[in-house]
Amino acid sequence: MSDKLILTDLELQCRLGVYEWEQAAPQPVWMSLELAIDARKAAERDDAKDAVDYARVVALAKQHAESGAFHLMETLAEQVAALLLKETGCREVTVRVTKRALPNVESAAV
Repeated sequence: MSDKLILTDLELQCRLGVYEWEQAAPQPVWMSLELAIDARKAAERDDAKDAVDYARVVALAKQHAESGAFHLMETLAEQVAALLLKETGCREVTVRVTKRALPNVESAAV
């Protein structure tokens, strides 16, 4: 399987960080997802029923991230990866979590 579904910079509002002020209110966090898929059947038939439903992938990731509080980006990334592996049937998932974290640093990511 060499095909990939790539979803870039899904914007979320998430409680993420180790400091009290980071947990006090949701903050913007961006998540990119890469799922190993087999696009052959969907491509041959040009039928969405044979493709991975990326709206569902986004909904699953968003619901998980926005319903909890996380101290570490690593925790959020690992939990979303496990959820997508379980719910989509994909054999490989890569999750990138990005947030603004430090003064004079554009972003931090895992």
